[in-house]
Amino acid sequence: MAKQQHFHIVVLGQTGVGKSELINYLTNEPLRATGAGLPVTEKGFHATDTKIADMVVTITDAWGIEQGRLAEWQKSFNKFQKNHSIDLVVYCIDASTARVQATDQHLITEMTQTLPVIAVLTKANTLTQQQIYDMAQLIPCRTIAVNSKAERYFDGTASTSFGRERVIDAIRTYYQAPTQQRRFLGGIRFGKNK
Repeated sequence: MAKQQHFHIVVLGQTGVGKSELINYLTNEPLRATGAGLPVTEKGFHATDTKIADMVVTITDAWGIEQGRLAEWQKSFNKFQKNHSIDLVVYCIDASTARVQATDQHLITEMTQTLPVIAVLTKANTLTQQQIYDMAQLIPCRTIAVNSKAERYFDGTASTSFGRERVIDAIRTYYQAPTQQRRFLGGIRFGKNK
């Protein structure tokens, strides 16, 4: 196993939730291909050394969890985890449905037993504060709402991007924390233990 040189962030979540878009938003660089429709990120775990704000990190974009392939994905992630040091998991959930899937709850709960995890509610621009709060209460770790992409819609309305600084602040908390404190920090939840 190679020596880990940078703080290692792994971005996980189901297919199409906006993992690659979040990476591009956090780094202010088009590091990962994005798109709608079919999965864009190829199967596997794709690491890039980069900077998020003033932090030098290795950020890994993972292939998305797909219906009917959860066991295959978990086996692949477990193998990846055995061979790589992970300092933080950023788990993305598509907030546009205003629902937290049981698969996401299960995986996050499982991961928080051994890894620091923050959840990012992507595509959160259509939700009310109450909907965001309600979703966050179902997630067993710190949760942040984000809209990674400012867009103009066909009806003339527009959405703005938001949440970048909150995610960066959360990453910085782990980046600066000694290794033994990172798992404890993963248990801090939205709206609790402030």
